[in-house]
Amino acid sequence: MSEEKREKILGIDLGTTNSAAAVVIGGNPTIIPSAEGPTVAGKMFPSIVAFTKDDLLLVGEPARRQAVTNPEGTVLAIKRKMGSSYKVHIRGKEYTPQQISAFLLQKIKTKSRQPFTFSM
Repeated sequence: MSEEKREKILGIDLGTTNSAAAVVIGGNPTIIPSAEGPTVAGKMFPSIVAFTKDDLLLVGEPARRQAVTNPEGTVLAIKRKMGSSYKVHIRGKEYTPQQISAFLLQKIKTKSRQPFTFSM
């Protein structure tokens, strides 16, 4: 008997406040835990992107933690501007909402490629 190949389907919630990804395991959707471990949002991670003075890109929980000390380099709730001509200017560079959202999606993609460990 040949084995049936099963593909994993990744569901993504690119949220205004938090983002997450999930796969179906045993017929149930299961959220892929944030790379930082449990956060204020549980397994999801904050939809926050930050650019530090040293040109480091921070996404998710690390970006949220430094938002108070780096408000001019931190982008929150950018999803609200999707589809508009709005641009954010940070440290001499210009970003569209789509570009900022791509940083969030890249984090989800990176995490979703790692082996999943779930306790059920």
